[in-house]
Amino acid sequence: MSFNDLPDNCLWKILENFHRVKQLIRLSKVCSRWSDLIAPKFNRVKYLQVMKYKKRDYIDKNIFWMNYYETKLWKNYNLMELFPNLKIIEVSSYNFYLVADLPKMLKNNPQIKGLISDLDLERVGYLENIEMLAAVFQNQFNYKEVFRPDQLKQIRCYYFDMNDLPAFIEYFPSLKRLNIELNETDGVFYNGPNLSSLKILELDTVDLVEQFTGFHFMDFCPSLESAFIHCWAENIHVDESIKNYNLRDLVIDGAGCFPRLSVLSKFPNLHHLGMRYVDAINDNNLEKLIKLLPELKTLDLRKCKNVTYKSADFLSKYCVKEKKSIKIYYDCENEPAEWPKLYTSEESIVYGFDFMKHCFYKSILSLPVLIDE
Repeated sequence: MSFNDLPDNCLWKILENFHRVKQLIRLSKVCSRWSDLIAPKFNRVKYLQVMKYKKRDYIDKNIFWMNYYETKLWKNYNLMELFPNLKIIEVSSYNFYLVADLPKMLKNNPQIKGLISDLDLERVGYLENIEMLAAVFQNQFNYKEVFRPDQLKQIRCYYFDMNDLPAFIEYFPSLKRLNIELNETDGVFYNGPNLSSLKILELDTVDLVEQFTGFHFMDFCPSLESAFIHCWAENIHVDESIKNYNLRDLVIDGAGCFPRLSVLSKFPNLHHLGMRYVDAINDNNLEKLIKLLPELKTLDLRKCKNVTYKSADFLSKYCVKEKKSIKIYYDCENEPAEWPKLYTSEESIVYGFDFMKHCFYKSILSLPVLIDE
């Protein structure tokens, strides 16, 4: 029996086992029937990403992985025609020639909403339709030359000067997620407009600082639901009188980020708390921590060296007494297999605006670059 004698569903299952992109392109040219069966695989591709460590381009579910060192081989292909439903693309100095006229390409393909890039975007020109951006913001990047006011809804940026943040927030007031690595943060207080739409904040500082003001910055985020704070500091400024009743998820990563337990009283409706490398937390003060957070459901204290099985025993008895259910994770020799894995692998692009699923158990370096809503 030849391939052509097979019913469509059998032939489709065979073709679904091919993942090399150029191989699929060649197969799609065999006949119109094969082309029609392969087309759904191309249509499912939503993300174009550049990879460094694998040798061949391939499709994995909804991602087209382009080889870092062989991108020039794609020069004669129309990627937008092959993958008509691309929503997020990665553009670097290695594959920039593919989209040399990036503004025109984005204008002609309004479904592209996300851009990951290490390019000097000022030299690229105006980028239409982009709502999600991951880029390096340094050397006083003039974002007003590239984006219209209120265009961006999600940003991941590196080496951003804390002193420039107020003007940046004023220009993009509708941000829903901000993942930012700040420069020049030592003792610098944010003095700008509220981030009234912000739901997820992931805040990192480049160096060890004497005074960390990240919690002060959070006071300007009244709708914030999830936060990841990473910092090593000698002193931390906290105004405990200002409450955030919307925050549900919080990760504090770094010993200097936790000067006193009462900091948590700022977030009375917290459901999920993760603390890493926080020596101030121990078996003796866990009860005080629990009583500060009456809505707590998950407590992840792995990497806190002063927390042992004694805390788990106390919490178990406390929950029985108070008729509550709180899950606790801590460092132990035989970690149960059902516990969520700490520091799960990096996924550059994830689907669904879900901090607990995509961010809570990760390290600051493996947080998603962009979250596709």
